[in-house]
Amino acid sequence: MIIRYKKKRTRSLLIMIVLWFVLLIANLFFNEFNTWSQSIGIILPLLFITTYAYQYLNQYLTIENEMIYLNSPFSKKMELKEIKIIKKFAGEYILKSDEKELRIDTALIDQESLACLNEKLKSLN
Repeated sequence: MIIRYKKKRTRSLLIMIVLWFVLLIANLFFNEFNTWSQSIGIILPLLFITTYAYQYLNQYLTIENEMIYLNSPFSKKMELKEIKIIKKFAGEYILKSDEKELRIDTALIDQESLACLNEKLKSLN
């Protein structure tokens, strides 16, 4: 089961990519390439593109093989059978086991995926 990001989040990343590319192209046409700000103008769109690609390909959470994976560059995972406590506090799910803690921000999750996540977590209780 894949828990997806909100579409608004991915669209905003695409808008930022387009804006940075427009600024980069305008800067290259109207100025000489010799300042540090122009090199930042090249690096930032590339960072936004890699962030968008990673989030689009991996999404927010993956639940499979009785494991829950929080997809990020420093990914966290937890076995579903090890979860002892499930708290919902301030728009977050806090999943605790004896050794680990996993925080899931529900503000980042698409509504349909959030309903699936809620069902899965209810079945664990």
